[in-house]
Amino acid sequence: MRPAPRAPSAQVYVCTNARAPEDPLRSACGEHGPGVFRALKAEVFRRSGGRVWVTATGCQGHCPRGGCAVALQPSNTHLVDVTEGDVPALTEVLCKGP
Repeated sequence: MRPAPRAPSAQVYVCTNARAPEDPLRSACGEHGPGVFRALKAEVFRRSGGRVWVTATGCQGHCPRGGCAVALQPSNTHLVDVTEGDVPALTEVLCKGP
């Protein structure tokens, strides 16, 4: 094991987990997650120059009904019901500062 050669100043985890319609834990992450991930990754990279990483994940355990789950690190902030409409506000928070 060795340290990675580089690390982000922040990392965003976007749930893209899709479940079967009959699954009792079915959430909107499978519907909204991929779009939020693509939009957020493109905009955050454009604004941060690669300082902030955006990663697609499986289930984060929140299973929202109206959008996807997003976790922000290092602040350990967890958001639910995130949609593509939230990307500009999230990008602003993630890309502020040096």
